[in-house]
Amino acid sequence: MAVLSVGVQNANTFSGDRQVALTSLSKSNLTQDELDACIQFIQLTATVIGVGDDTTGGFNAGASDVVHILSEGAAPAAGSNFAGQTGVTAAVVAYFSNLT
Repeated sequence: MAVLSVGVQNANTFSGDRQVALTSLSKSNLTQDELDACIQFIQLTATVIGVGDDTTGGFNAGASDVVHILSEGAAPAAGSNFAGQTGVTAAVVAYFSNLT
């Protein structure tokens, strides 16, 4: 069982030798092909370690509007028409990197 009484040891730095990015993909009714293309694009510079979205039960092709991609490595260059997919907008929501 985890001990929660210890508290945060050092809340102002990210420790480790990794870079982790949380990227959101936004488009109404994102398709499986669009998601696949975006993931493959992110995998050009990073390893995808998790995918989550805004619908119950995980990604639902044609119903999900926002998908979050957790990746390790360089953060993808965000923007509109991400990975060549018309209407898909990507934003790096959080980026964790060892700055020391």
